[in-house]
Amino acid sequence: MFGLDDKQQGVVGCMESQVVIAGPGSGKTRVLTEKARQLFGEGKDILCITFTRSAAGEMQSRVPGLPACTIHSYCCGNVGWDEDWGYDGLLYRFTQMDHKKKFEWVLMDEAQDLNQMELDVVISLIGDKLFAVGDPYQSIYGFQGAMGSSVIKILNKMGCKISNLNNNYRSKPEIVSRLNKWFNRNLVSVGIKDTGLTAILFRRNDDLFYVSGQLKAKGIPHKIRLSIDRANGKDRENDVLGSSNLRLMTIHCSKGQEFDKVLLFSWYPDSYEEERRVYYVAMARASKSFVRVENVKELIRNL
Repeated sequence: MFGLDDKQQGVVGCMESQVVIAGPGSGKTRVLTEKARQLFGEGKDILCITFTRSAAGEMQSRVPGLPACTIHSYCCGNVGWDEDWGYDGLLYRFTQMDHKKKFEWVLMDEAQDLNQMELDVVISLIGDKLFAVGDPYQSIYGFQGAMGSSVIKILNKMGCKISNLNNNYRSKPEIVSRLNKWFNRNLVSVGIKDTGLTAILFRRNDDLFYVSGQLKAKGIPHKIRLSIDRANGKDRENDVLGSSNLRLMTIHCSKGQEFDKVLLFSWYPDSYEEERRVYYVAMARASKSFVRVENVKELIRNL
């Protein structure tokens, strides 16, 4: 397990069912991939489930031949697809199947984003052990039915050991300190990720398009990223005025990405818990600098 720290090695080496609560920048994908590599190399019958095709593709690029797919694509491969069902109908038809294949190990990414039916699908596939990773502090899809910390509690009651990863390999100590003040979880800065990128993050697409228009009028190149279909990991990226290291996207679209500098445009959360988690996700994208700006003039001054 070359390259893993002690906590990561302990998580990967544990042969019990477990849920890994992985803080921002703690190497969640690395740990999930190394666990899959170990089990796959031992000839275990495993299935890796991700939320996006891009995540499944990334795992397969690191471990050739690895059986990794989204929940929806796995269900579709078993019951087929009908436009009239929709995703919920697809999952429901799968849960009603008799004689489902069960796997020695099911590996699950982004556990906090599961809704009840998706959780039912995952549980129905477990033949022996489950290895799930996620972060309930970054659960920002409650409006789509995501269960957040409830998933962790359910899996713990089923016998899954709870493990934590607190080392942050992305952000400088000042950023990690701000994260700990927002949610006290004892994250520790142990490295800084250099990306060469700056991101302007937005709570709403309307603000994104407004700022893009203002930047274009001032001749500032940038790239817009829009999430088209989260279930299939489809995004659309458009260059404005040519290639650039400046990215514009919503906070939800930025989840899982990393930038040297993050500018959060004209938004601060209310006391609603999910809104606080959305802000936390925005702050956690930054490796070197996180700045809130209220208007375009202030934004351009901070670029």
